[in-house]
Amino acid sequence: MSLNDPYGLFHLELNEVSDLRRSKPSRSCPVDPTTEWLNMGYWKKENAAQKTFPQACEALALKLIDIGSCRVDGNVLDVGHGTGESLLLQLSHPAVPPPSRLTGITSLKVHYERSLCRVRRLQDSLPNTKTEVCLYHGDAIYRPGAVNHPLDPDSTGPLYTTILALDCAYHFQTRNDFLSQAFRCLASGGHVALADICFTPPSLQSWSSQCLFFILRLVPKQNIISTEQYVRAMTSIGYVDVELEDITDDVFPGFTGFLSTRGLRWFLLALVLRCYAYAGARFVLVSGTKS
Repeated sequence: MSLNDPYGLFHLELNEVSDLRRSKPSRSCPVDPTTEWLNMGYWKKENAAQKTFPQACEALALKLIDIGSCRVDGNVLDVGHGTGESLLLQLSHPAVPPPSRLTGITSLKVHYERSLCRVRRLQDSLPNTKTEVCLYHGDAIYRPGAVNHPLDPDSTGPLYTTILALDCAYHFQTRNDFLSQAFRCLASGGHVALADICFTPPSLQSWSSQCLFFILRLVPKQNIISTEQYVRAMTSIGYVDVELEDITDDVFPGFTGFLSTRGLRWFLLALVLRCYAYAGARFVLVSGTKS
């Protein structure tokens, strides 16, 4: 794990389901777990203690798909899908409307290759699926010269009905560029939906918070905005019916509590996230529509 590649395949061990009597995974767990989720999860208070990490991650993904108004035979773009668990969910979960076309993009080559293999394997096991899947390895933001990028403004392909970004947009350089490009590539009436991190307005003026942001640098400076600034930015781009739901209490405590049971390096990550929460970080679900 490095600053340039903070994820790699380390998340696989988080997907190992523990023996309920132990704080660590059983040694009998297979090398590759059944799921490969890579998000903070939705740990609803009343049943957080009974949830496993994969269950919490799936719950967050389903909430995002819901606010993204995914529809049957839609054209969906899934940005930052990791090793593909959210793609598999959209192809096989009974509660998710099956899209006619599903496009994915991820910046890590190992994630792209693993997603490609996993999607092909699932499609081979579901011979009647009609969803066309197209995966792309590259940055979430379109840069001049990128070939076949899903957000290329000159693309002649069909416009998207839904664009999803599950727990990743705060890393983008920059989020605002992504939202602008997503808007151009959405069909009329299409939706963008993000599970994301922003901050309370007072925290942005705090000297201690600014020092923490500078030291940790997990979120690019341009993406450190308040909840109000987030909504204003989307509105200024042209989105309508912008909604922001703060679900911090159902994400951070459950996720950091889970990480604290997984060994030293994960305990340290939990500590970093708690520092961000102390500095005013809020985990939010955000959606907007292209009128």
